Amino acid sequence: MQRVWKTWYLTAKIVTSHRKLWIPFLMTALVEASFLGCIWLAPQPPFSAVFAPPIRYFFGERVLHYPAHLWFLYHAMKHTNLVASLLVGAFMTGVACAMVQQLHEGTPLSFRTALMSHQVRYRRVAFLWLIAWGIAKGSLELAGRYAPKTIWMFWVLVTFTVVLQALLSYIIPAAVFERTSWWKALWHGVRESCQHPLSTLLVVIGPSALVITFAAIFSPARLAQWMTHTTAPEIALVWTAVRLMVWTIADALLTISIAHLWWLHRAPAYASEVVKLTQPSAAVSRRRLQESSVVA
Repeated sequence: MQRVWKTWYLTAKIVTSHRKLWIPFLMTALVEASFLGCIWLAPQPPFSAVFAPPIRYFFGERVLHYPAHLWFLYHAMKHTNLVASLLVGAFMTGVACAMVQQLHEGTPLSFRTALMSHQVRYRRVAFLWLIAWGIAKGSLELAGRYAPKTIWMFWVLVTFTVVLQALLSYIIPAAVFERTSWWKALWHGVRESCQHPLSTLLVVIGPSALVITFAAIFSPARLAQWMTHTTAPEIALVWTAVRLMVWTIADALLTISIAHLWWLHRAPAYASEVVKLTQPSAAVSRRRLQESSVVA
């Protein structure tokens, strides 16, 4: 439990003192926002000639007209998030892990160094992300098709989702920290979760609960009901922005905390030193951490 508290403390300390760590997640959010912008512009010429046909083919003509188009913007986020995560999100998750490693190794925090060091292999982390998404998507689709539609089953599925998230949470950090092949990273990531199930689950619960709670309260169906009872359907735009913000924060907290936990499993005594490295006067602490690493 001490490692969990240290992980939460480190994560809270670093995300508030090192704005550079937000860059990977903000870049992913920016890409997703650009996709949403394309959907927003789809009904309007001259953009309709490019963006409207695929939307019309897959979702019908209705979603291209006001006010259904505003609701569709919110609904389509599950698709834009998938594309953005696959194109840049998985890679940026790896970059964020590399930046956390910089802190634990006592080197200056640098987004550029993490990006250009070739420590994060795009195809490897994207494939690992796709594997994790496929396992989660397939499992939940099967459960949704054959499981009874009851309250207790809903909570079973929520619990299963969190446990599965915990089981697969280390696969990208393993690929980045160990610089190994995708199948070894998959095996080492799952093994890490099985070796430290409690601490991993407790760290994963917080960000996962944030996303699940938001999804349960602000579902697309509920938003459609609100839009029918208001004189301003543009409220959908507000909730689209809020949803993107919640997803970005949850992604950042989960990635950074899991990366910290990976290192705390290996060097828990260095946790206090890592905290000191987040302060402006970190030169002495950085040298101490480097010396400790050499001795270890």
